[in-house]
Amino acid sequence: MAATVTKLGDDLYLIDAMMHGVPERLACYLFDTPERTLVECGPSVSIEHLFAALDEVGVDDVARLVVTHIHLDHAGGAWRLARRFPGARIGVHETGARHLASPERLWRSAARIWGEQGLLDLWGPMEPIAPERLEVVDEGDRLAIGGGRAIDVVHTPGHARHHVVFHEASTGGAFVGDAVGISFPHGHVVQPATPPPDFDPHLMVDSLRRIGALEPAFLGFAHFGPEPDVDRILAEAERRVGDWVSWVESVGLEGEALAAGLRAWVLADHRAAGVDEEVVAVFDRTTDWESQAAGIARWLADR
Repeated sequence: MAATVTKLGDDLYLIDAMMHGVPERLACYLFDTPERTLVECGPSVSIEHLFAALDEVGVDDVARLVVTHIHLDHAGGAWRLARRFPGARIGVHETGARHLASPERLWRSAARIWGEQGLLDLWGPMEPIAPERLEVVDEGDRLAIGGGRAIDVVHTPGHARHHVVFHEASTGGAFVGDAVGISFPHGHVVQPATPPPDFDPHLMVDSLRRIGALEPAFLGFAHFGPEPDVDRILAEAERRVGDWVSWVESVGLEGEALAAGLRAWVLADHRAAGVDEEVVAVFDRTTDWESQAAGIARWLADR
């Protein structure tokens, strides 16, 4: 199945990057403006789908790639995009930039979870990006994309300490990465993304409220797609963060038992809320329950 490109208006396109060859797993957003800018690129293992989509719409150059954070499903293929478009700058928060320039530490950390071969199979290799290609971005920065338009950068820790959100005034879009969580289409429902080592519910809730203060026209989820019902989704995300932490704190479980218990409890909650069974199944198969449980447990232990 080929990657799809959908026009959202104002020279903005949604590219379904077909992460792992599966539709509606990773949304990249392209501003086809004089300073052509791409938000997110996905892992190197499946970035050829993104390249094919760019070829399909006649994109022969990219001025800038910006990534919300450096987790492998968002930025693992940034080095390959940098090679394909040698003039492109790679925008990333300062805390993440050093890992794109020297990915060895990030790779070792991820390999402890998946194993070396498992990491290669699931996400593909990761190679350094020359430091001079990196464009460090942080709170308050404005990135010109041409035609008098710009993308504003908002620092939004909670999911990852180096996470940023990109807001563009003409479209009204806030491109939120994982700061709000994951929210799959066909009846958008949101659940938080709480992996170790950086998950912090207080920072996450503060970030949710700062995103709301932007008054965006829609939330551009990486997983997956635009959601115009901003206030409802942000409120739901905030409530669920608190609920998840409270549940983990109350049950006294650890390890695999905690992950299995969290999975059963969350999926039951979705069903009780009337979420369609097909959407529940998507959340189930795309959530790393062990990672989500471990992130909350680590924060509770360290607070």
